[in-house]
Amino acid sequence: MEASPYIHFFHLFSWATRVSIELPVGFEEQQEDPDTNSAVYADDLDDEDEPGARVMTKMTAVPVESSDAYRSLAAASAQISSRSVEQQRECAIDGSPAVRQIPTYREDEAEIDVICHETVAQLGNVAFSIICLVPASRRTDYLPAFDHAADSVRFILLPVAGAFS
Repeated sequence: MEASPYIHFFHLFSWATRVSIELPVGFEEQQEDPDTNSAVYADDLDDEDEPGARVMTKMTAVPVESSDAYRSLAAASAQISSRSVEQQRECAIDGSPAVRQIPTYREDEAEIDVICHETVAQLGNVAFSIICLVPASRRTDYLPAFDHAADSVRFILLPVAGAFS
């Protein structure tokens, strides 16, 4: 039996974002911040100090009457001045409407080109962002894994203990 190249989604769940995600073996939780409802996972390659990949999941409250806030969030990200969007498409993540796009940009401080794989979904009055970053030189290694990660996302909207007291 061959080992799966992905970590089972149960192992990468964030209470801060309510997002469960599968990432390639080697990614570890780097930071979880309940104040910003975000979690960051990192894959530091450690090969000659080459920059590694990062995945951030984020949960954002949106107005109840805004059923397409996910589109507005994706559009705002795509319009950041230094970005060029290679691909953009509508899709569904865990049954929720979403936009997936691949902006690229130059990180001047690190002097590298960066690929950004973004998926923004909306469930009711909550938008979920899955933002994956990797140096452009690692594009072929990571883009299929980022597609898999975004497709594997599950939103776990469990009530917080004491919320109904």
